[in-house]
Amino acid sequence: MNLPIKIINIFFLLAFFSGNSFAQNLTSSPYSRYGLGELNQQGFAQISALGGTFIGLKPDTAAPLFINSANPAAISGIRLTTLELGGIGIFSEFNNGIKTINNQTANFAYGSLGFPMGQRASGCFGLMPYSNVGYSLQSTETVANIGDITYKYSGNGGINKAFLGIGIIPFKKNFYRFQHSAKNDSIIKYKKTAQYKRIKFFKDLLSEFSIGARADYLFGSADQISSAIYPGSITYYNTRRIRNVSVSDVNAVFGLQTSFNIDSVGKRGLRQKIKVSFGYFASLPGLINAKFNNLIYNYSVNSFGDEFAKDTVLFVVNRQNSIRLPLEHGIGFSVRKGDLLTVAADFAYTYWSQFRYLDAQNDLTNSYRVSFGANFIPNKQALGTANYMKRVQYRIGATYNTGSLDIKNTSITNMAITVGLGLPVGLFRSFSMVNITAQFGKMGSTNNNLIEEKYVRLIIGFTFNDKWFNKFRYD
Repeated sequence: MNLPIKIINIFFLLAFFSGNSFAQNLTSSPYSRYGLGELNQQGFAQISALGGTFIGLKPDTAAPLFINSANPAAISGIRLTTLELGGIGIFSEFNNGIKTINNQTANFAYGSLGFPMGQRASGCFGLMPYSNVGYSLQSTETVANIGDITYKYSGNGGINKAFLGIGIIPFKKNFYRFQHSAKNDSIIKYKKTAQYKRIKFFKDLLSEFSIGARADYLFGSADQISSAIYPGSITYYNTRRIRNVSVSDVNAVFGLQTSFNIDSVGKRGLRQKIKVSFGYFASLPGLINAKFNNLIYNYSVNSFGDEFAKDTVLFVVNRQNSIRLPLEHGIGFSVRKGDLLTVAADFAYTYWSQFRYLDAQNDLTNSYRVSFGANFIPNKQALGTANYMKRVQYRIGATYNTGSLDIKNTSITNMAITVGLGLPVGLFRSFSMVNITAQFGKMGSTNNNLIEEKYVRLIIGFTFNDKWFNKFRYD
């Protein structure tokens, strides 16, 4: 199968999953009622196992490789054609302090294809959910001279994201040229150690510097239904509002990364390089085109439960409007010792006060996220089935997000710890990995009659590496 046909087949495979899987809700959280819904995690299974830490995380230098599309600058590290596919299952327990409800859902999580574009650049494209809406709530209020009024709220749908990114290493051979220059020879000849270390440090930073950009095409729709149901009376009619919002537009993400190397002597006298990496990313603010339909009507219910519409209060069809996305940016770093251990940490901030949803007043608050993670491989180069466990990648992480919601003077925070495994598959020319991640988290609180969600997210991803650009002498 030649390269163009492979790419076309993978494109249609991702489109098939997108069209058939995203139609189902990936959340049942009552907090998905607000804003754009519950935002999806930005990384794939490997990054999720590290607590969602991605800003300063560079891809591996030896197969199996992975795609870090969350920070576009990291795309530049893709040196083999890489396919990522994943699914997710969520097991939630909702508690309001009186009653507990359990819910489970499963869906397609992501799909992406990355590929090298010469010696200095790489690209990737893919599909994944951007946000999810899925909730069903009910409350009762007693009003004088009327009785108990029941309020019902429900919603479903969400926004999908198709992305295309590129990462470039513009000064990749800068350090190599210095090593083979007359200036380097002169420094070594006259033993100018301090000058050599200083130049080497800056040449490292420049050679490892990468910049990336990603275009996200956001599309999809969400339905929201709210009803006010009055007690059996001929004085008041029930009221229902049905609103559908659909979006279709492009947003941009940019990223930077660089690193430098430190030589260290490891066990058994082996020299291992320590690579320290830094990163920055920004999801730019922007207006997203949106259309909405809005229907408000009064209705009655007979003794058999049949509804009869009485009159229409408001009817709007295909009204053009916009949604303003906030600026999100952050910094991160990672420290990697050879192929043995990688530790990473992130700090990101989102200006939700900039967010505007159609013509609604913005009640969201600015939020920040902190996360860290570690990836350990006993011996990546171990051979033979007896040494298989030495090639397994062991991952752990944690994350804390202050959240953008403040309800009844209570912040809806989200925190989780994560664990994961990377199980290598295949030898020699093909390199693959099965990634298993479990997240154990809590969002919200039972204070002030709110709802607390405890969840377990199980993510299973598949990473496939191959060389598509080799010319073989024999067929």
